[in-house]
This record gives sequence, structure tokens and C-alpha cells, in this order.
Amino acid sequence: MNVPKSPPRQAPTTTHRVEWRALPREVRLALEERLGSRVVASETQHGGFSPGMAAIVTCADGSEHFIKAVNPGLNPVSPGMYREEASYSAALPDGLPVPRLRHVHDDGDWIALVFDAVIGRTPDVPWSAADVRRLLDTIQVLADAPLTGDPVGLPSVPDRLEYSFGAYRRLAERPQDLTAWERGNIDRLVPAAESALEFVAGDSLVHLDLRADNIVLAHDGGAYIVDWSWASTGAPWVDEVCFLVNVATYGGNAERFLTADQHLASVPRDHVTGFLAGLSGMWTEALAAPAPPGLPTLRAFQRLERDATLAWVRARTGWS
Repeated sequence: MNVPKSPPRQAPTTTHRVEWRALPREVRLALEERLGSRVVASETQHGGFSPGMAAIVTCADGSEHFIKAVNPGLNPVSPGMYREEASYSAALPDGLPVPRLRHVHDDGDWIALVFDAVIGRTPDVPWSAADVRRLLDTIQVLADAPLTGDPVGLPSVPDRLEYSFGAYRRLAERPQDLTAWERGNIDRLVPAAESALEFVAGDSLVHLDLRADNIVLAHDGGAYIVDWSWASTGAPWVDEVCFLVNVATYGGNAERFLTADQHLASVPRDHVTGFLAGLSGMWTEALAAPAPPGLPTLRAFQRLERDATLAWVRARTGWS
């Protein structure tokens, strides 16, 4: 398949993160009260795009915790996402490769989430074949997690993506925002993307935002999935394809991994292709808008994601 000519050589990072000591004193004191011990050291974690605070802190009693915190002044959307993440994380089934949420501080301005610390590293990129297989196995654990009733009130993947997967229909009226290949194939891309909304429905647990910066490879050999603000229910193959998009973004041969995976090999080809078309349209539309406040590097990374996904769609369809 075609891949971006210059894939990134590191996971995306925000340009600046708030340090633990820069949090308002009252927020730090409230968190230390929840922790039951004073924070004596902190190590800022720089992966991802959020301008908020993200650090592994060590307390005087020797305990370690991961804390993330944000307020509307850093990004107006992030506090709402943190509140959703807290709601979903607190109710996820036990036994998943997910750090457990322990405490939430929410004073109406700052919201902070405290999780079990996972000591490890983000994956090296470009992705190694061994790490790809390791993550595909981990993702299958998520897909197999029993979800009975509606314990966490998760949105469905079709509901999450309904607007985004209509992007190509809107972009057909703004051809200047499309690549030349998209303009030439817009009449096929519109129905392909919109058809995916039917295919992605299901009852499996879906993370829906699987990228290298949302994964921690622990020193104990485990792989953990973090940042659950997009948690959903959907088809069991969705997260694997999302993850392989990230592999493609860093120059990997996603199609080879897809065809070699026993779970993905059974998914109808047009289901995966439609989903990829929906993603590429979503990112193409996003690229026409200014970067969100506090996230100046996001659009550049979305362009890399779009280019890799579009190349994958082109290779799968053979459309000229």
C-alpha cells in the first residue's frame, strides 16, 4: 500500500504541559487529601496533544499515581471530555488492561483524574511487528469484555460517528477542501463512508481513539489502554482497524497486519473500506478548520492520519 513519504518518527506530543507545581495550590492540596499523602516528586508525561497537566506523582508514603488535570482556560472542550472519561472509566468491567480510576477532583474550574500509575513507556514508532501483534491481542481482550445491560451508559459508535462520517457529503459542496483524488471519487466516497455507520454497530467495548500516545507498554510486560473519553459500544473489529490506522500513519503496512489477523480476516472487505473512508473524510474536513485552542500540533498530525488512511483506501479500492 502507499504510505506517507515521511512518516513521523515519534508519537505526537503537545507543545507544552502544565507541571504539577503549577496547579493552583488549592487543587494540589485537595488531591493530596484524596491521596492520603503529600506529593514529593512528579514526572510530567509529554505524550498526546492536551495542554493540561499529566504526571506520575510519588507521595511521601512511597505510593505512585497518574494524575491528569485541565481547566477551560487551557482548552474549553477538555473539561467535558475529562468528565465523560471519569464516568466511563469508573464503570468499566474489572480485569481489563486499563489503569483503574481512583479519585476525581472537580471544583467547577479544574477537573483532575487520579489513576493507578502504570510504569512503562509509550510504544516506539514506527511500530515493530512484535508490538503490533502484542496490541492486537490486547485489543481483542477489550472486544471480548462482557458488557451486560447498560452499566456505563456508553454511546454507540454509530452515534459517535454519525456527523463525522457525513463529512464527504458536506465536502462535495466545498471541493476546494478536497484532494484531487477525493474530488475525482467523491461520488463513491460519500456512500462508502455513510454505509459504514451500519457496519460499525455492535455490543463490544470500543475505545475509538487508539493511537500510540494512548497506549502504555508496562515494564511488567503488559500493554495498557488509557484515555477513555471516547468509550463506546460497537463492532468488535473497530478498535483493531483504528489501531492499524495508527500503524499506517507511522509508515507500517497495515493491510498486511489486517489480512494476517484471524479476527479481522473475517470482516467483510467493504465494511473496513467504508470505515476507512469515513475516517479520511472526517480528517479532511477537520483540516479545513483552525486548530482548537491549546492544541496547535493537532492539525499537522491529523493530516498525517488522513494521508495514511486515504492511501489505504486507494490501495483497497483501486479507484483511479
